[in-house]
Amino acid sequence: MKKSTVILLSLLFTSCGVEFDNSTPSYMQFSSDDLSYLYFNKNTFQCSGNSVKYKDTLVYLLNDTSYIQVPVTTEIYPFDPSPLNLFNIRFISGKSSISFDTKTGVKYLNIKITKSSEEGIERIFEVGANGINNFVKQYLQKDTIALDTTFVLGKLYKDVYKFYPPVEGKTNIRFIYFAKKYGYIKIEKLDGTKIERIDNGK
Repeated sequence: MKKSTVILLSLLFTSCGVEFDNSTPSYMQFSSDDLSYLYFNKNTFQCSGNSVKYKDTLVYLLNDTSYIQVPVTTEIYPFDPSPLNLFNIRFISGKSSISFDTKTGVKYLNIKITKSSEEGIERIFEVGANGINNFVKQYLQKDTIALDTTFVLGKLYKDVYKFYPPVEGKTNIRFIYFAKKYGYIKIEKLDGTKIERIDNGK
């Protein structure tokens, strides 16, 4: 069935005078603004078919008393969206994952972006905390979400997303702040746990 569909579509494009070359794939590319959502050491990246991985260490202040170092891993990779991908266009995704010691009350912080067209990009923000369901915020670029500013440990951050879980949700997260170019800068739970990003120039 799939083979027949591909043949029919190919005949349709040919009869309409549309030519395409599916021998060499083309790749969606992240803009500098897209990359500002990931923990990455470059402002530009040209995807040519290979995946890349970047690792770093971030520093946070836990409950105003303890400095903690946490690993962050970022992967950027192309992928084929469909077996019926006639134009041989590869979409692109990137994901940054931060892993915490479970004693902090937070297990992980993730941000994933996926680009499937020049018009929009999907972003998923995810926080995993001990003993609760994951809090996930997902939206498309075309959606209107206001950016804000905030101070964290004396530093003014711009382009900040402020997420507040719904009251009826099964989560003890009070709020989550995410800033472009810096990532997750502050997480506070209802039990008083507070984790704040320390800007060390990265």
